[in-house]
Amino acid sequence: MEAYKLYNVVKPLLGFLDTLTNWYVRLNRPRMKGEEGVDEQRKSLNILFDTLLNVTTLMASITPFITEHFYQNLKNGIDANDKDLYAESIHFLQIPEINEDLIDPLVEKRVARM
Repeated sequence: MEAYKLYNVVKPLLGFLDTLTNWYVRLNRPRMKGEEGVDEQRKSLNILFDTLLNVTTLMASITPFITEHFYQNLKNGIDANDKDLYAESIHFLQIPEINEDLIDPLVEKRVARM
């Protein structure tokens, strides 16, 4: 990103989005529909929402217009009192910080092999 070579960013980003849609959404479809209970449904949808919001925020500097459109729709699911996530524009949000404690290397290895 320092040299603004978008071709170095776009391929990994598309790979991530492909993995998200082909693996997370596909494998969790029953959970998202509520077939495994309301708690599991809420949990799986919250994870997807958080992921989409974080990816959209990270993409905002390289794709400003489409991410603004995404955010305006995503913010319908954000409490207006949450000053960290709710803003007039995605461009007013801070870049999300990584929580390394949430990374499970075993799960990453298993997904990478699929």
